[in-house]
Amino acid sequence: MSRAPEDPLPSERFEDLIRRRAPAYGLEPDPRTISLTGAYLETLDSWRRKTNLTGPLPSEELVDHALESLLGASLIAGGQRVIDVGSGGGFPAVPLAIARRDAAFTLIEPRVKRVAFLRHVARRLPLRNSEVRQARIEDLSGETFDAATTRAVGALESWVSDGALVRPGGALIAWTTEAHQLEADLAHAFSLEKSLPVPVSRHREIAVFRRTR
Repeated sequence: MSRAPEDPLPSERFEDLIRRRAPAYGLEPDPRTISLTGAYLETLDSWRRKTNLTGPLPSEELVDHALESLLGASLIAGGQRVIDVGSGGGFPAVPLAIARRDAAFTLIEPRVKRVAFLRHVARRLPLRNSEVRQARIEDLSGETFDAATTRAVGALESWVSDGALVRPGGALIAWTTEAHQLEADLAHAFSLEKSLPVPVSRHREIAVFRRTR
């Protein structure tokens, strides 16, 4: 099993890894994005030794998760209100909020320690376009957003329900390995608009579903 290094990496080391690994994803992050993503990963690397945010992943995999998140920034339009469901350790919402200052993000996470981490990150960077809520999907009755993002959230079709979380014509953006299975599960309210392959993965993709009713 992969093991995390004994000591957290400083942000400068993460920044260097981001610069070196970004071309494999077809990305050229600007200096601000690299700096803030490095600071985020340094904080994540430190906190995950005290609470279960990511498991024992090596630093390179944390960078890959961040770059995979940034890959989805082009799928979000300026001015959109975006909800991230099950934000956990911050993927994909934190890198997206760093890259898309012109969009507003609401991070939803029910677990207390993860909420504390996300709020700490939002203050430290700072992410003025982000709000962290300790809540479950069922607590959001009546709210709608332009887009919803999610990564590694089980039973997606059950919490998406009738699509009410996303406005008509809005997007559900899912980091997944099962886009076509999700297409079948969500057909009652969404259609698969496009899928963006993750370049360094054989199976992962970012699937964009459009709410149709």
